[in-house]
Amino acid sequence: MICPYCNRKPNEIPEYQQGAQENEMNPIEYVRMDEGTYHVQTDLFCCSDCYFSQGMPLNTELVQAFMRYRAKVVELSGWEVTP
Repeated sequence: MICPYCNRKPNEIPEYQQGAQENEMNPIEYVRMDEGTYHVQTDLFCCSDCYFSQGMPLNTELVQAFMRYRAKVVELSGWEVTP
């Protein structure tokens, strides 16, 4: 699980570290529970810094970007991408 815009994981972002600690869970669990940009199928989210720098996109726009990101990662790893 990463933010594809900055390549940071939840445990590298103070906001999620703090939220996780307050809720007695790990940062990944916290993102899955509380982050509105988290997308289950791609296991990606947009951290607050990147969300604002991207112009606060709608979730539908983020999902499209996440799907393109995952397809590109699969393609670069040598796996066949099926539409």
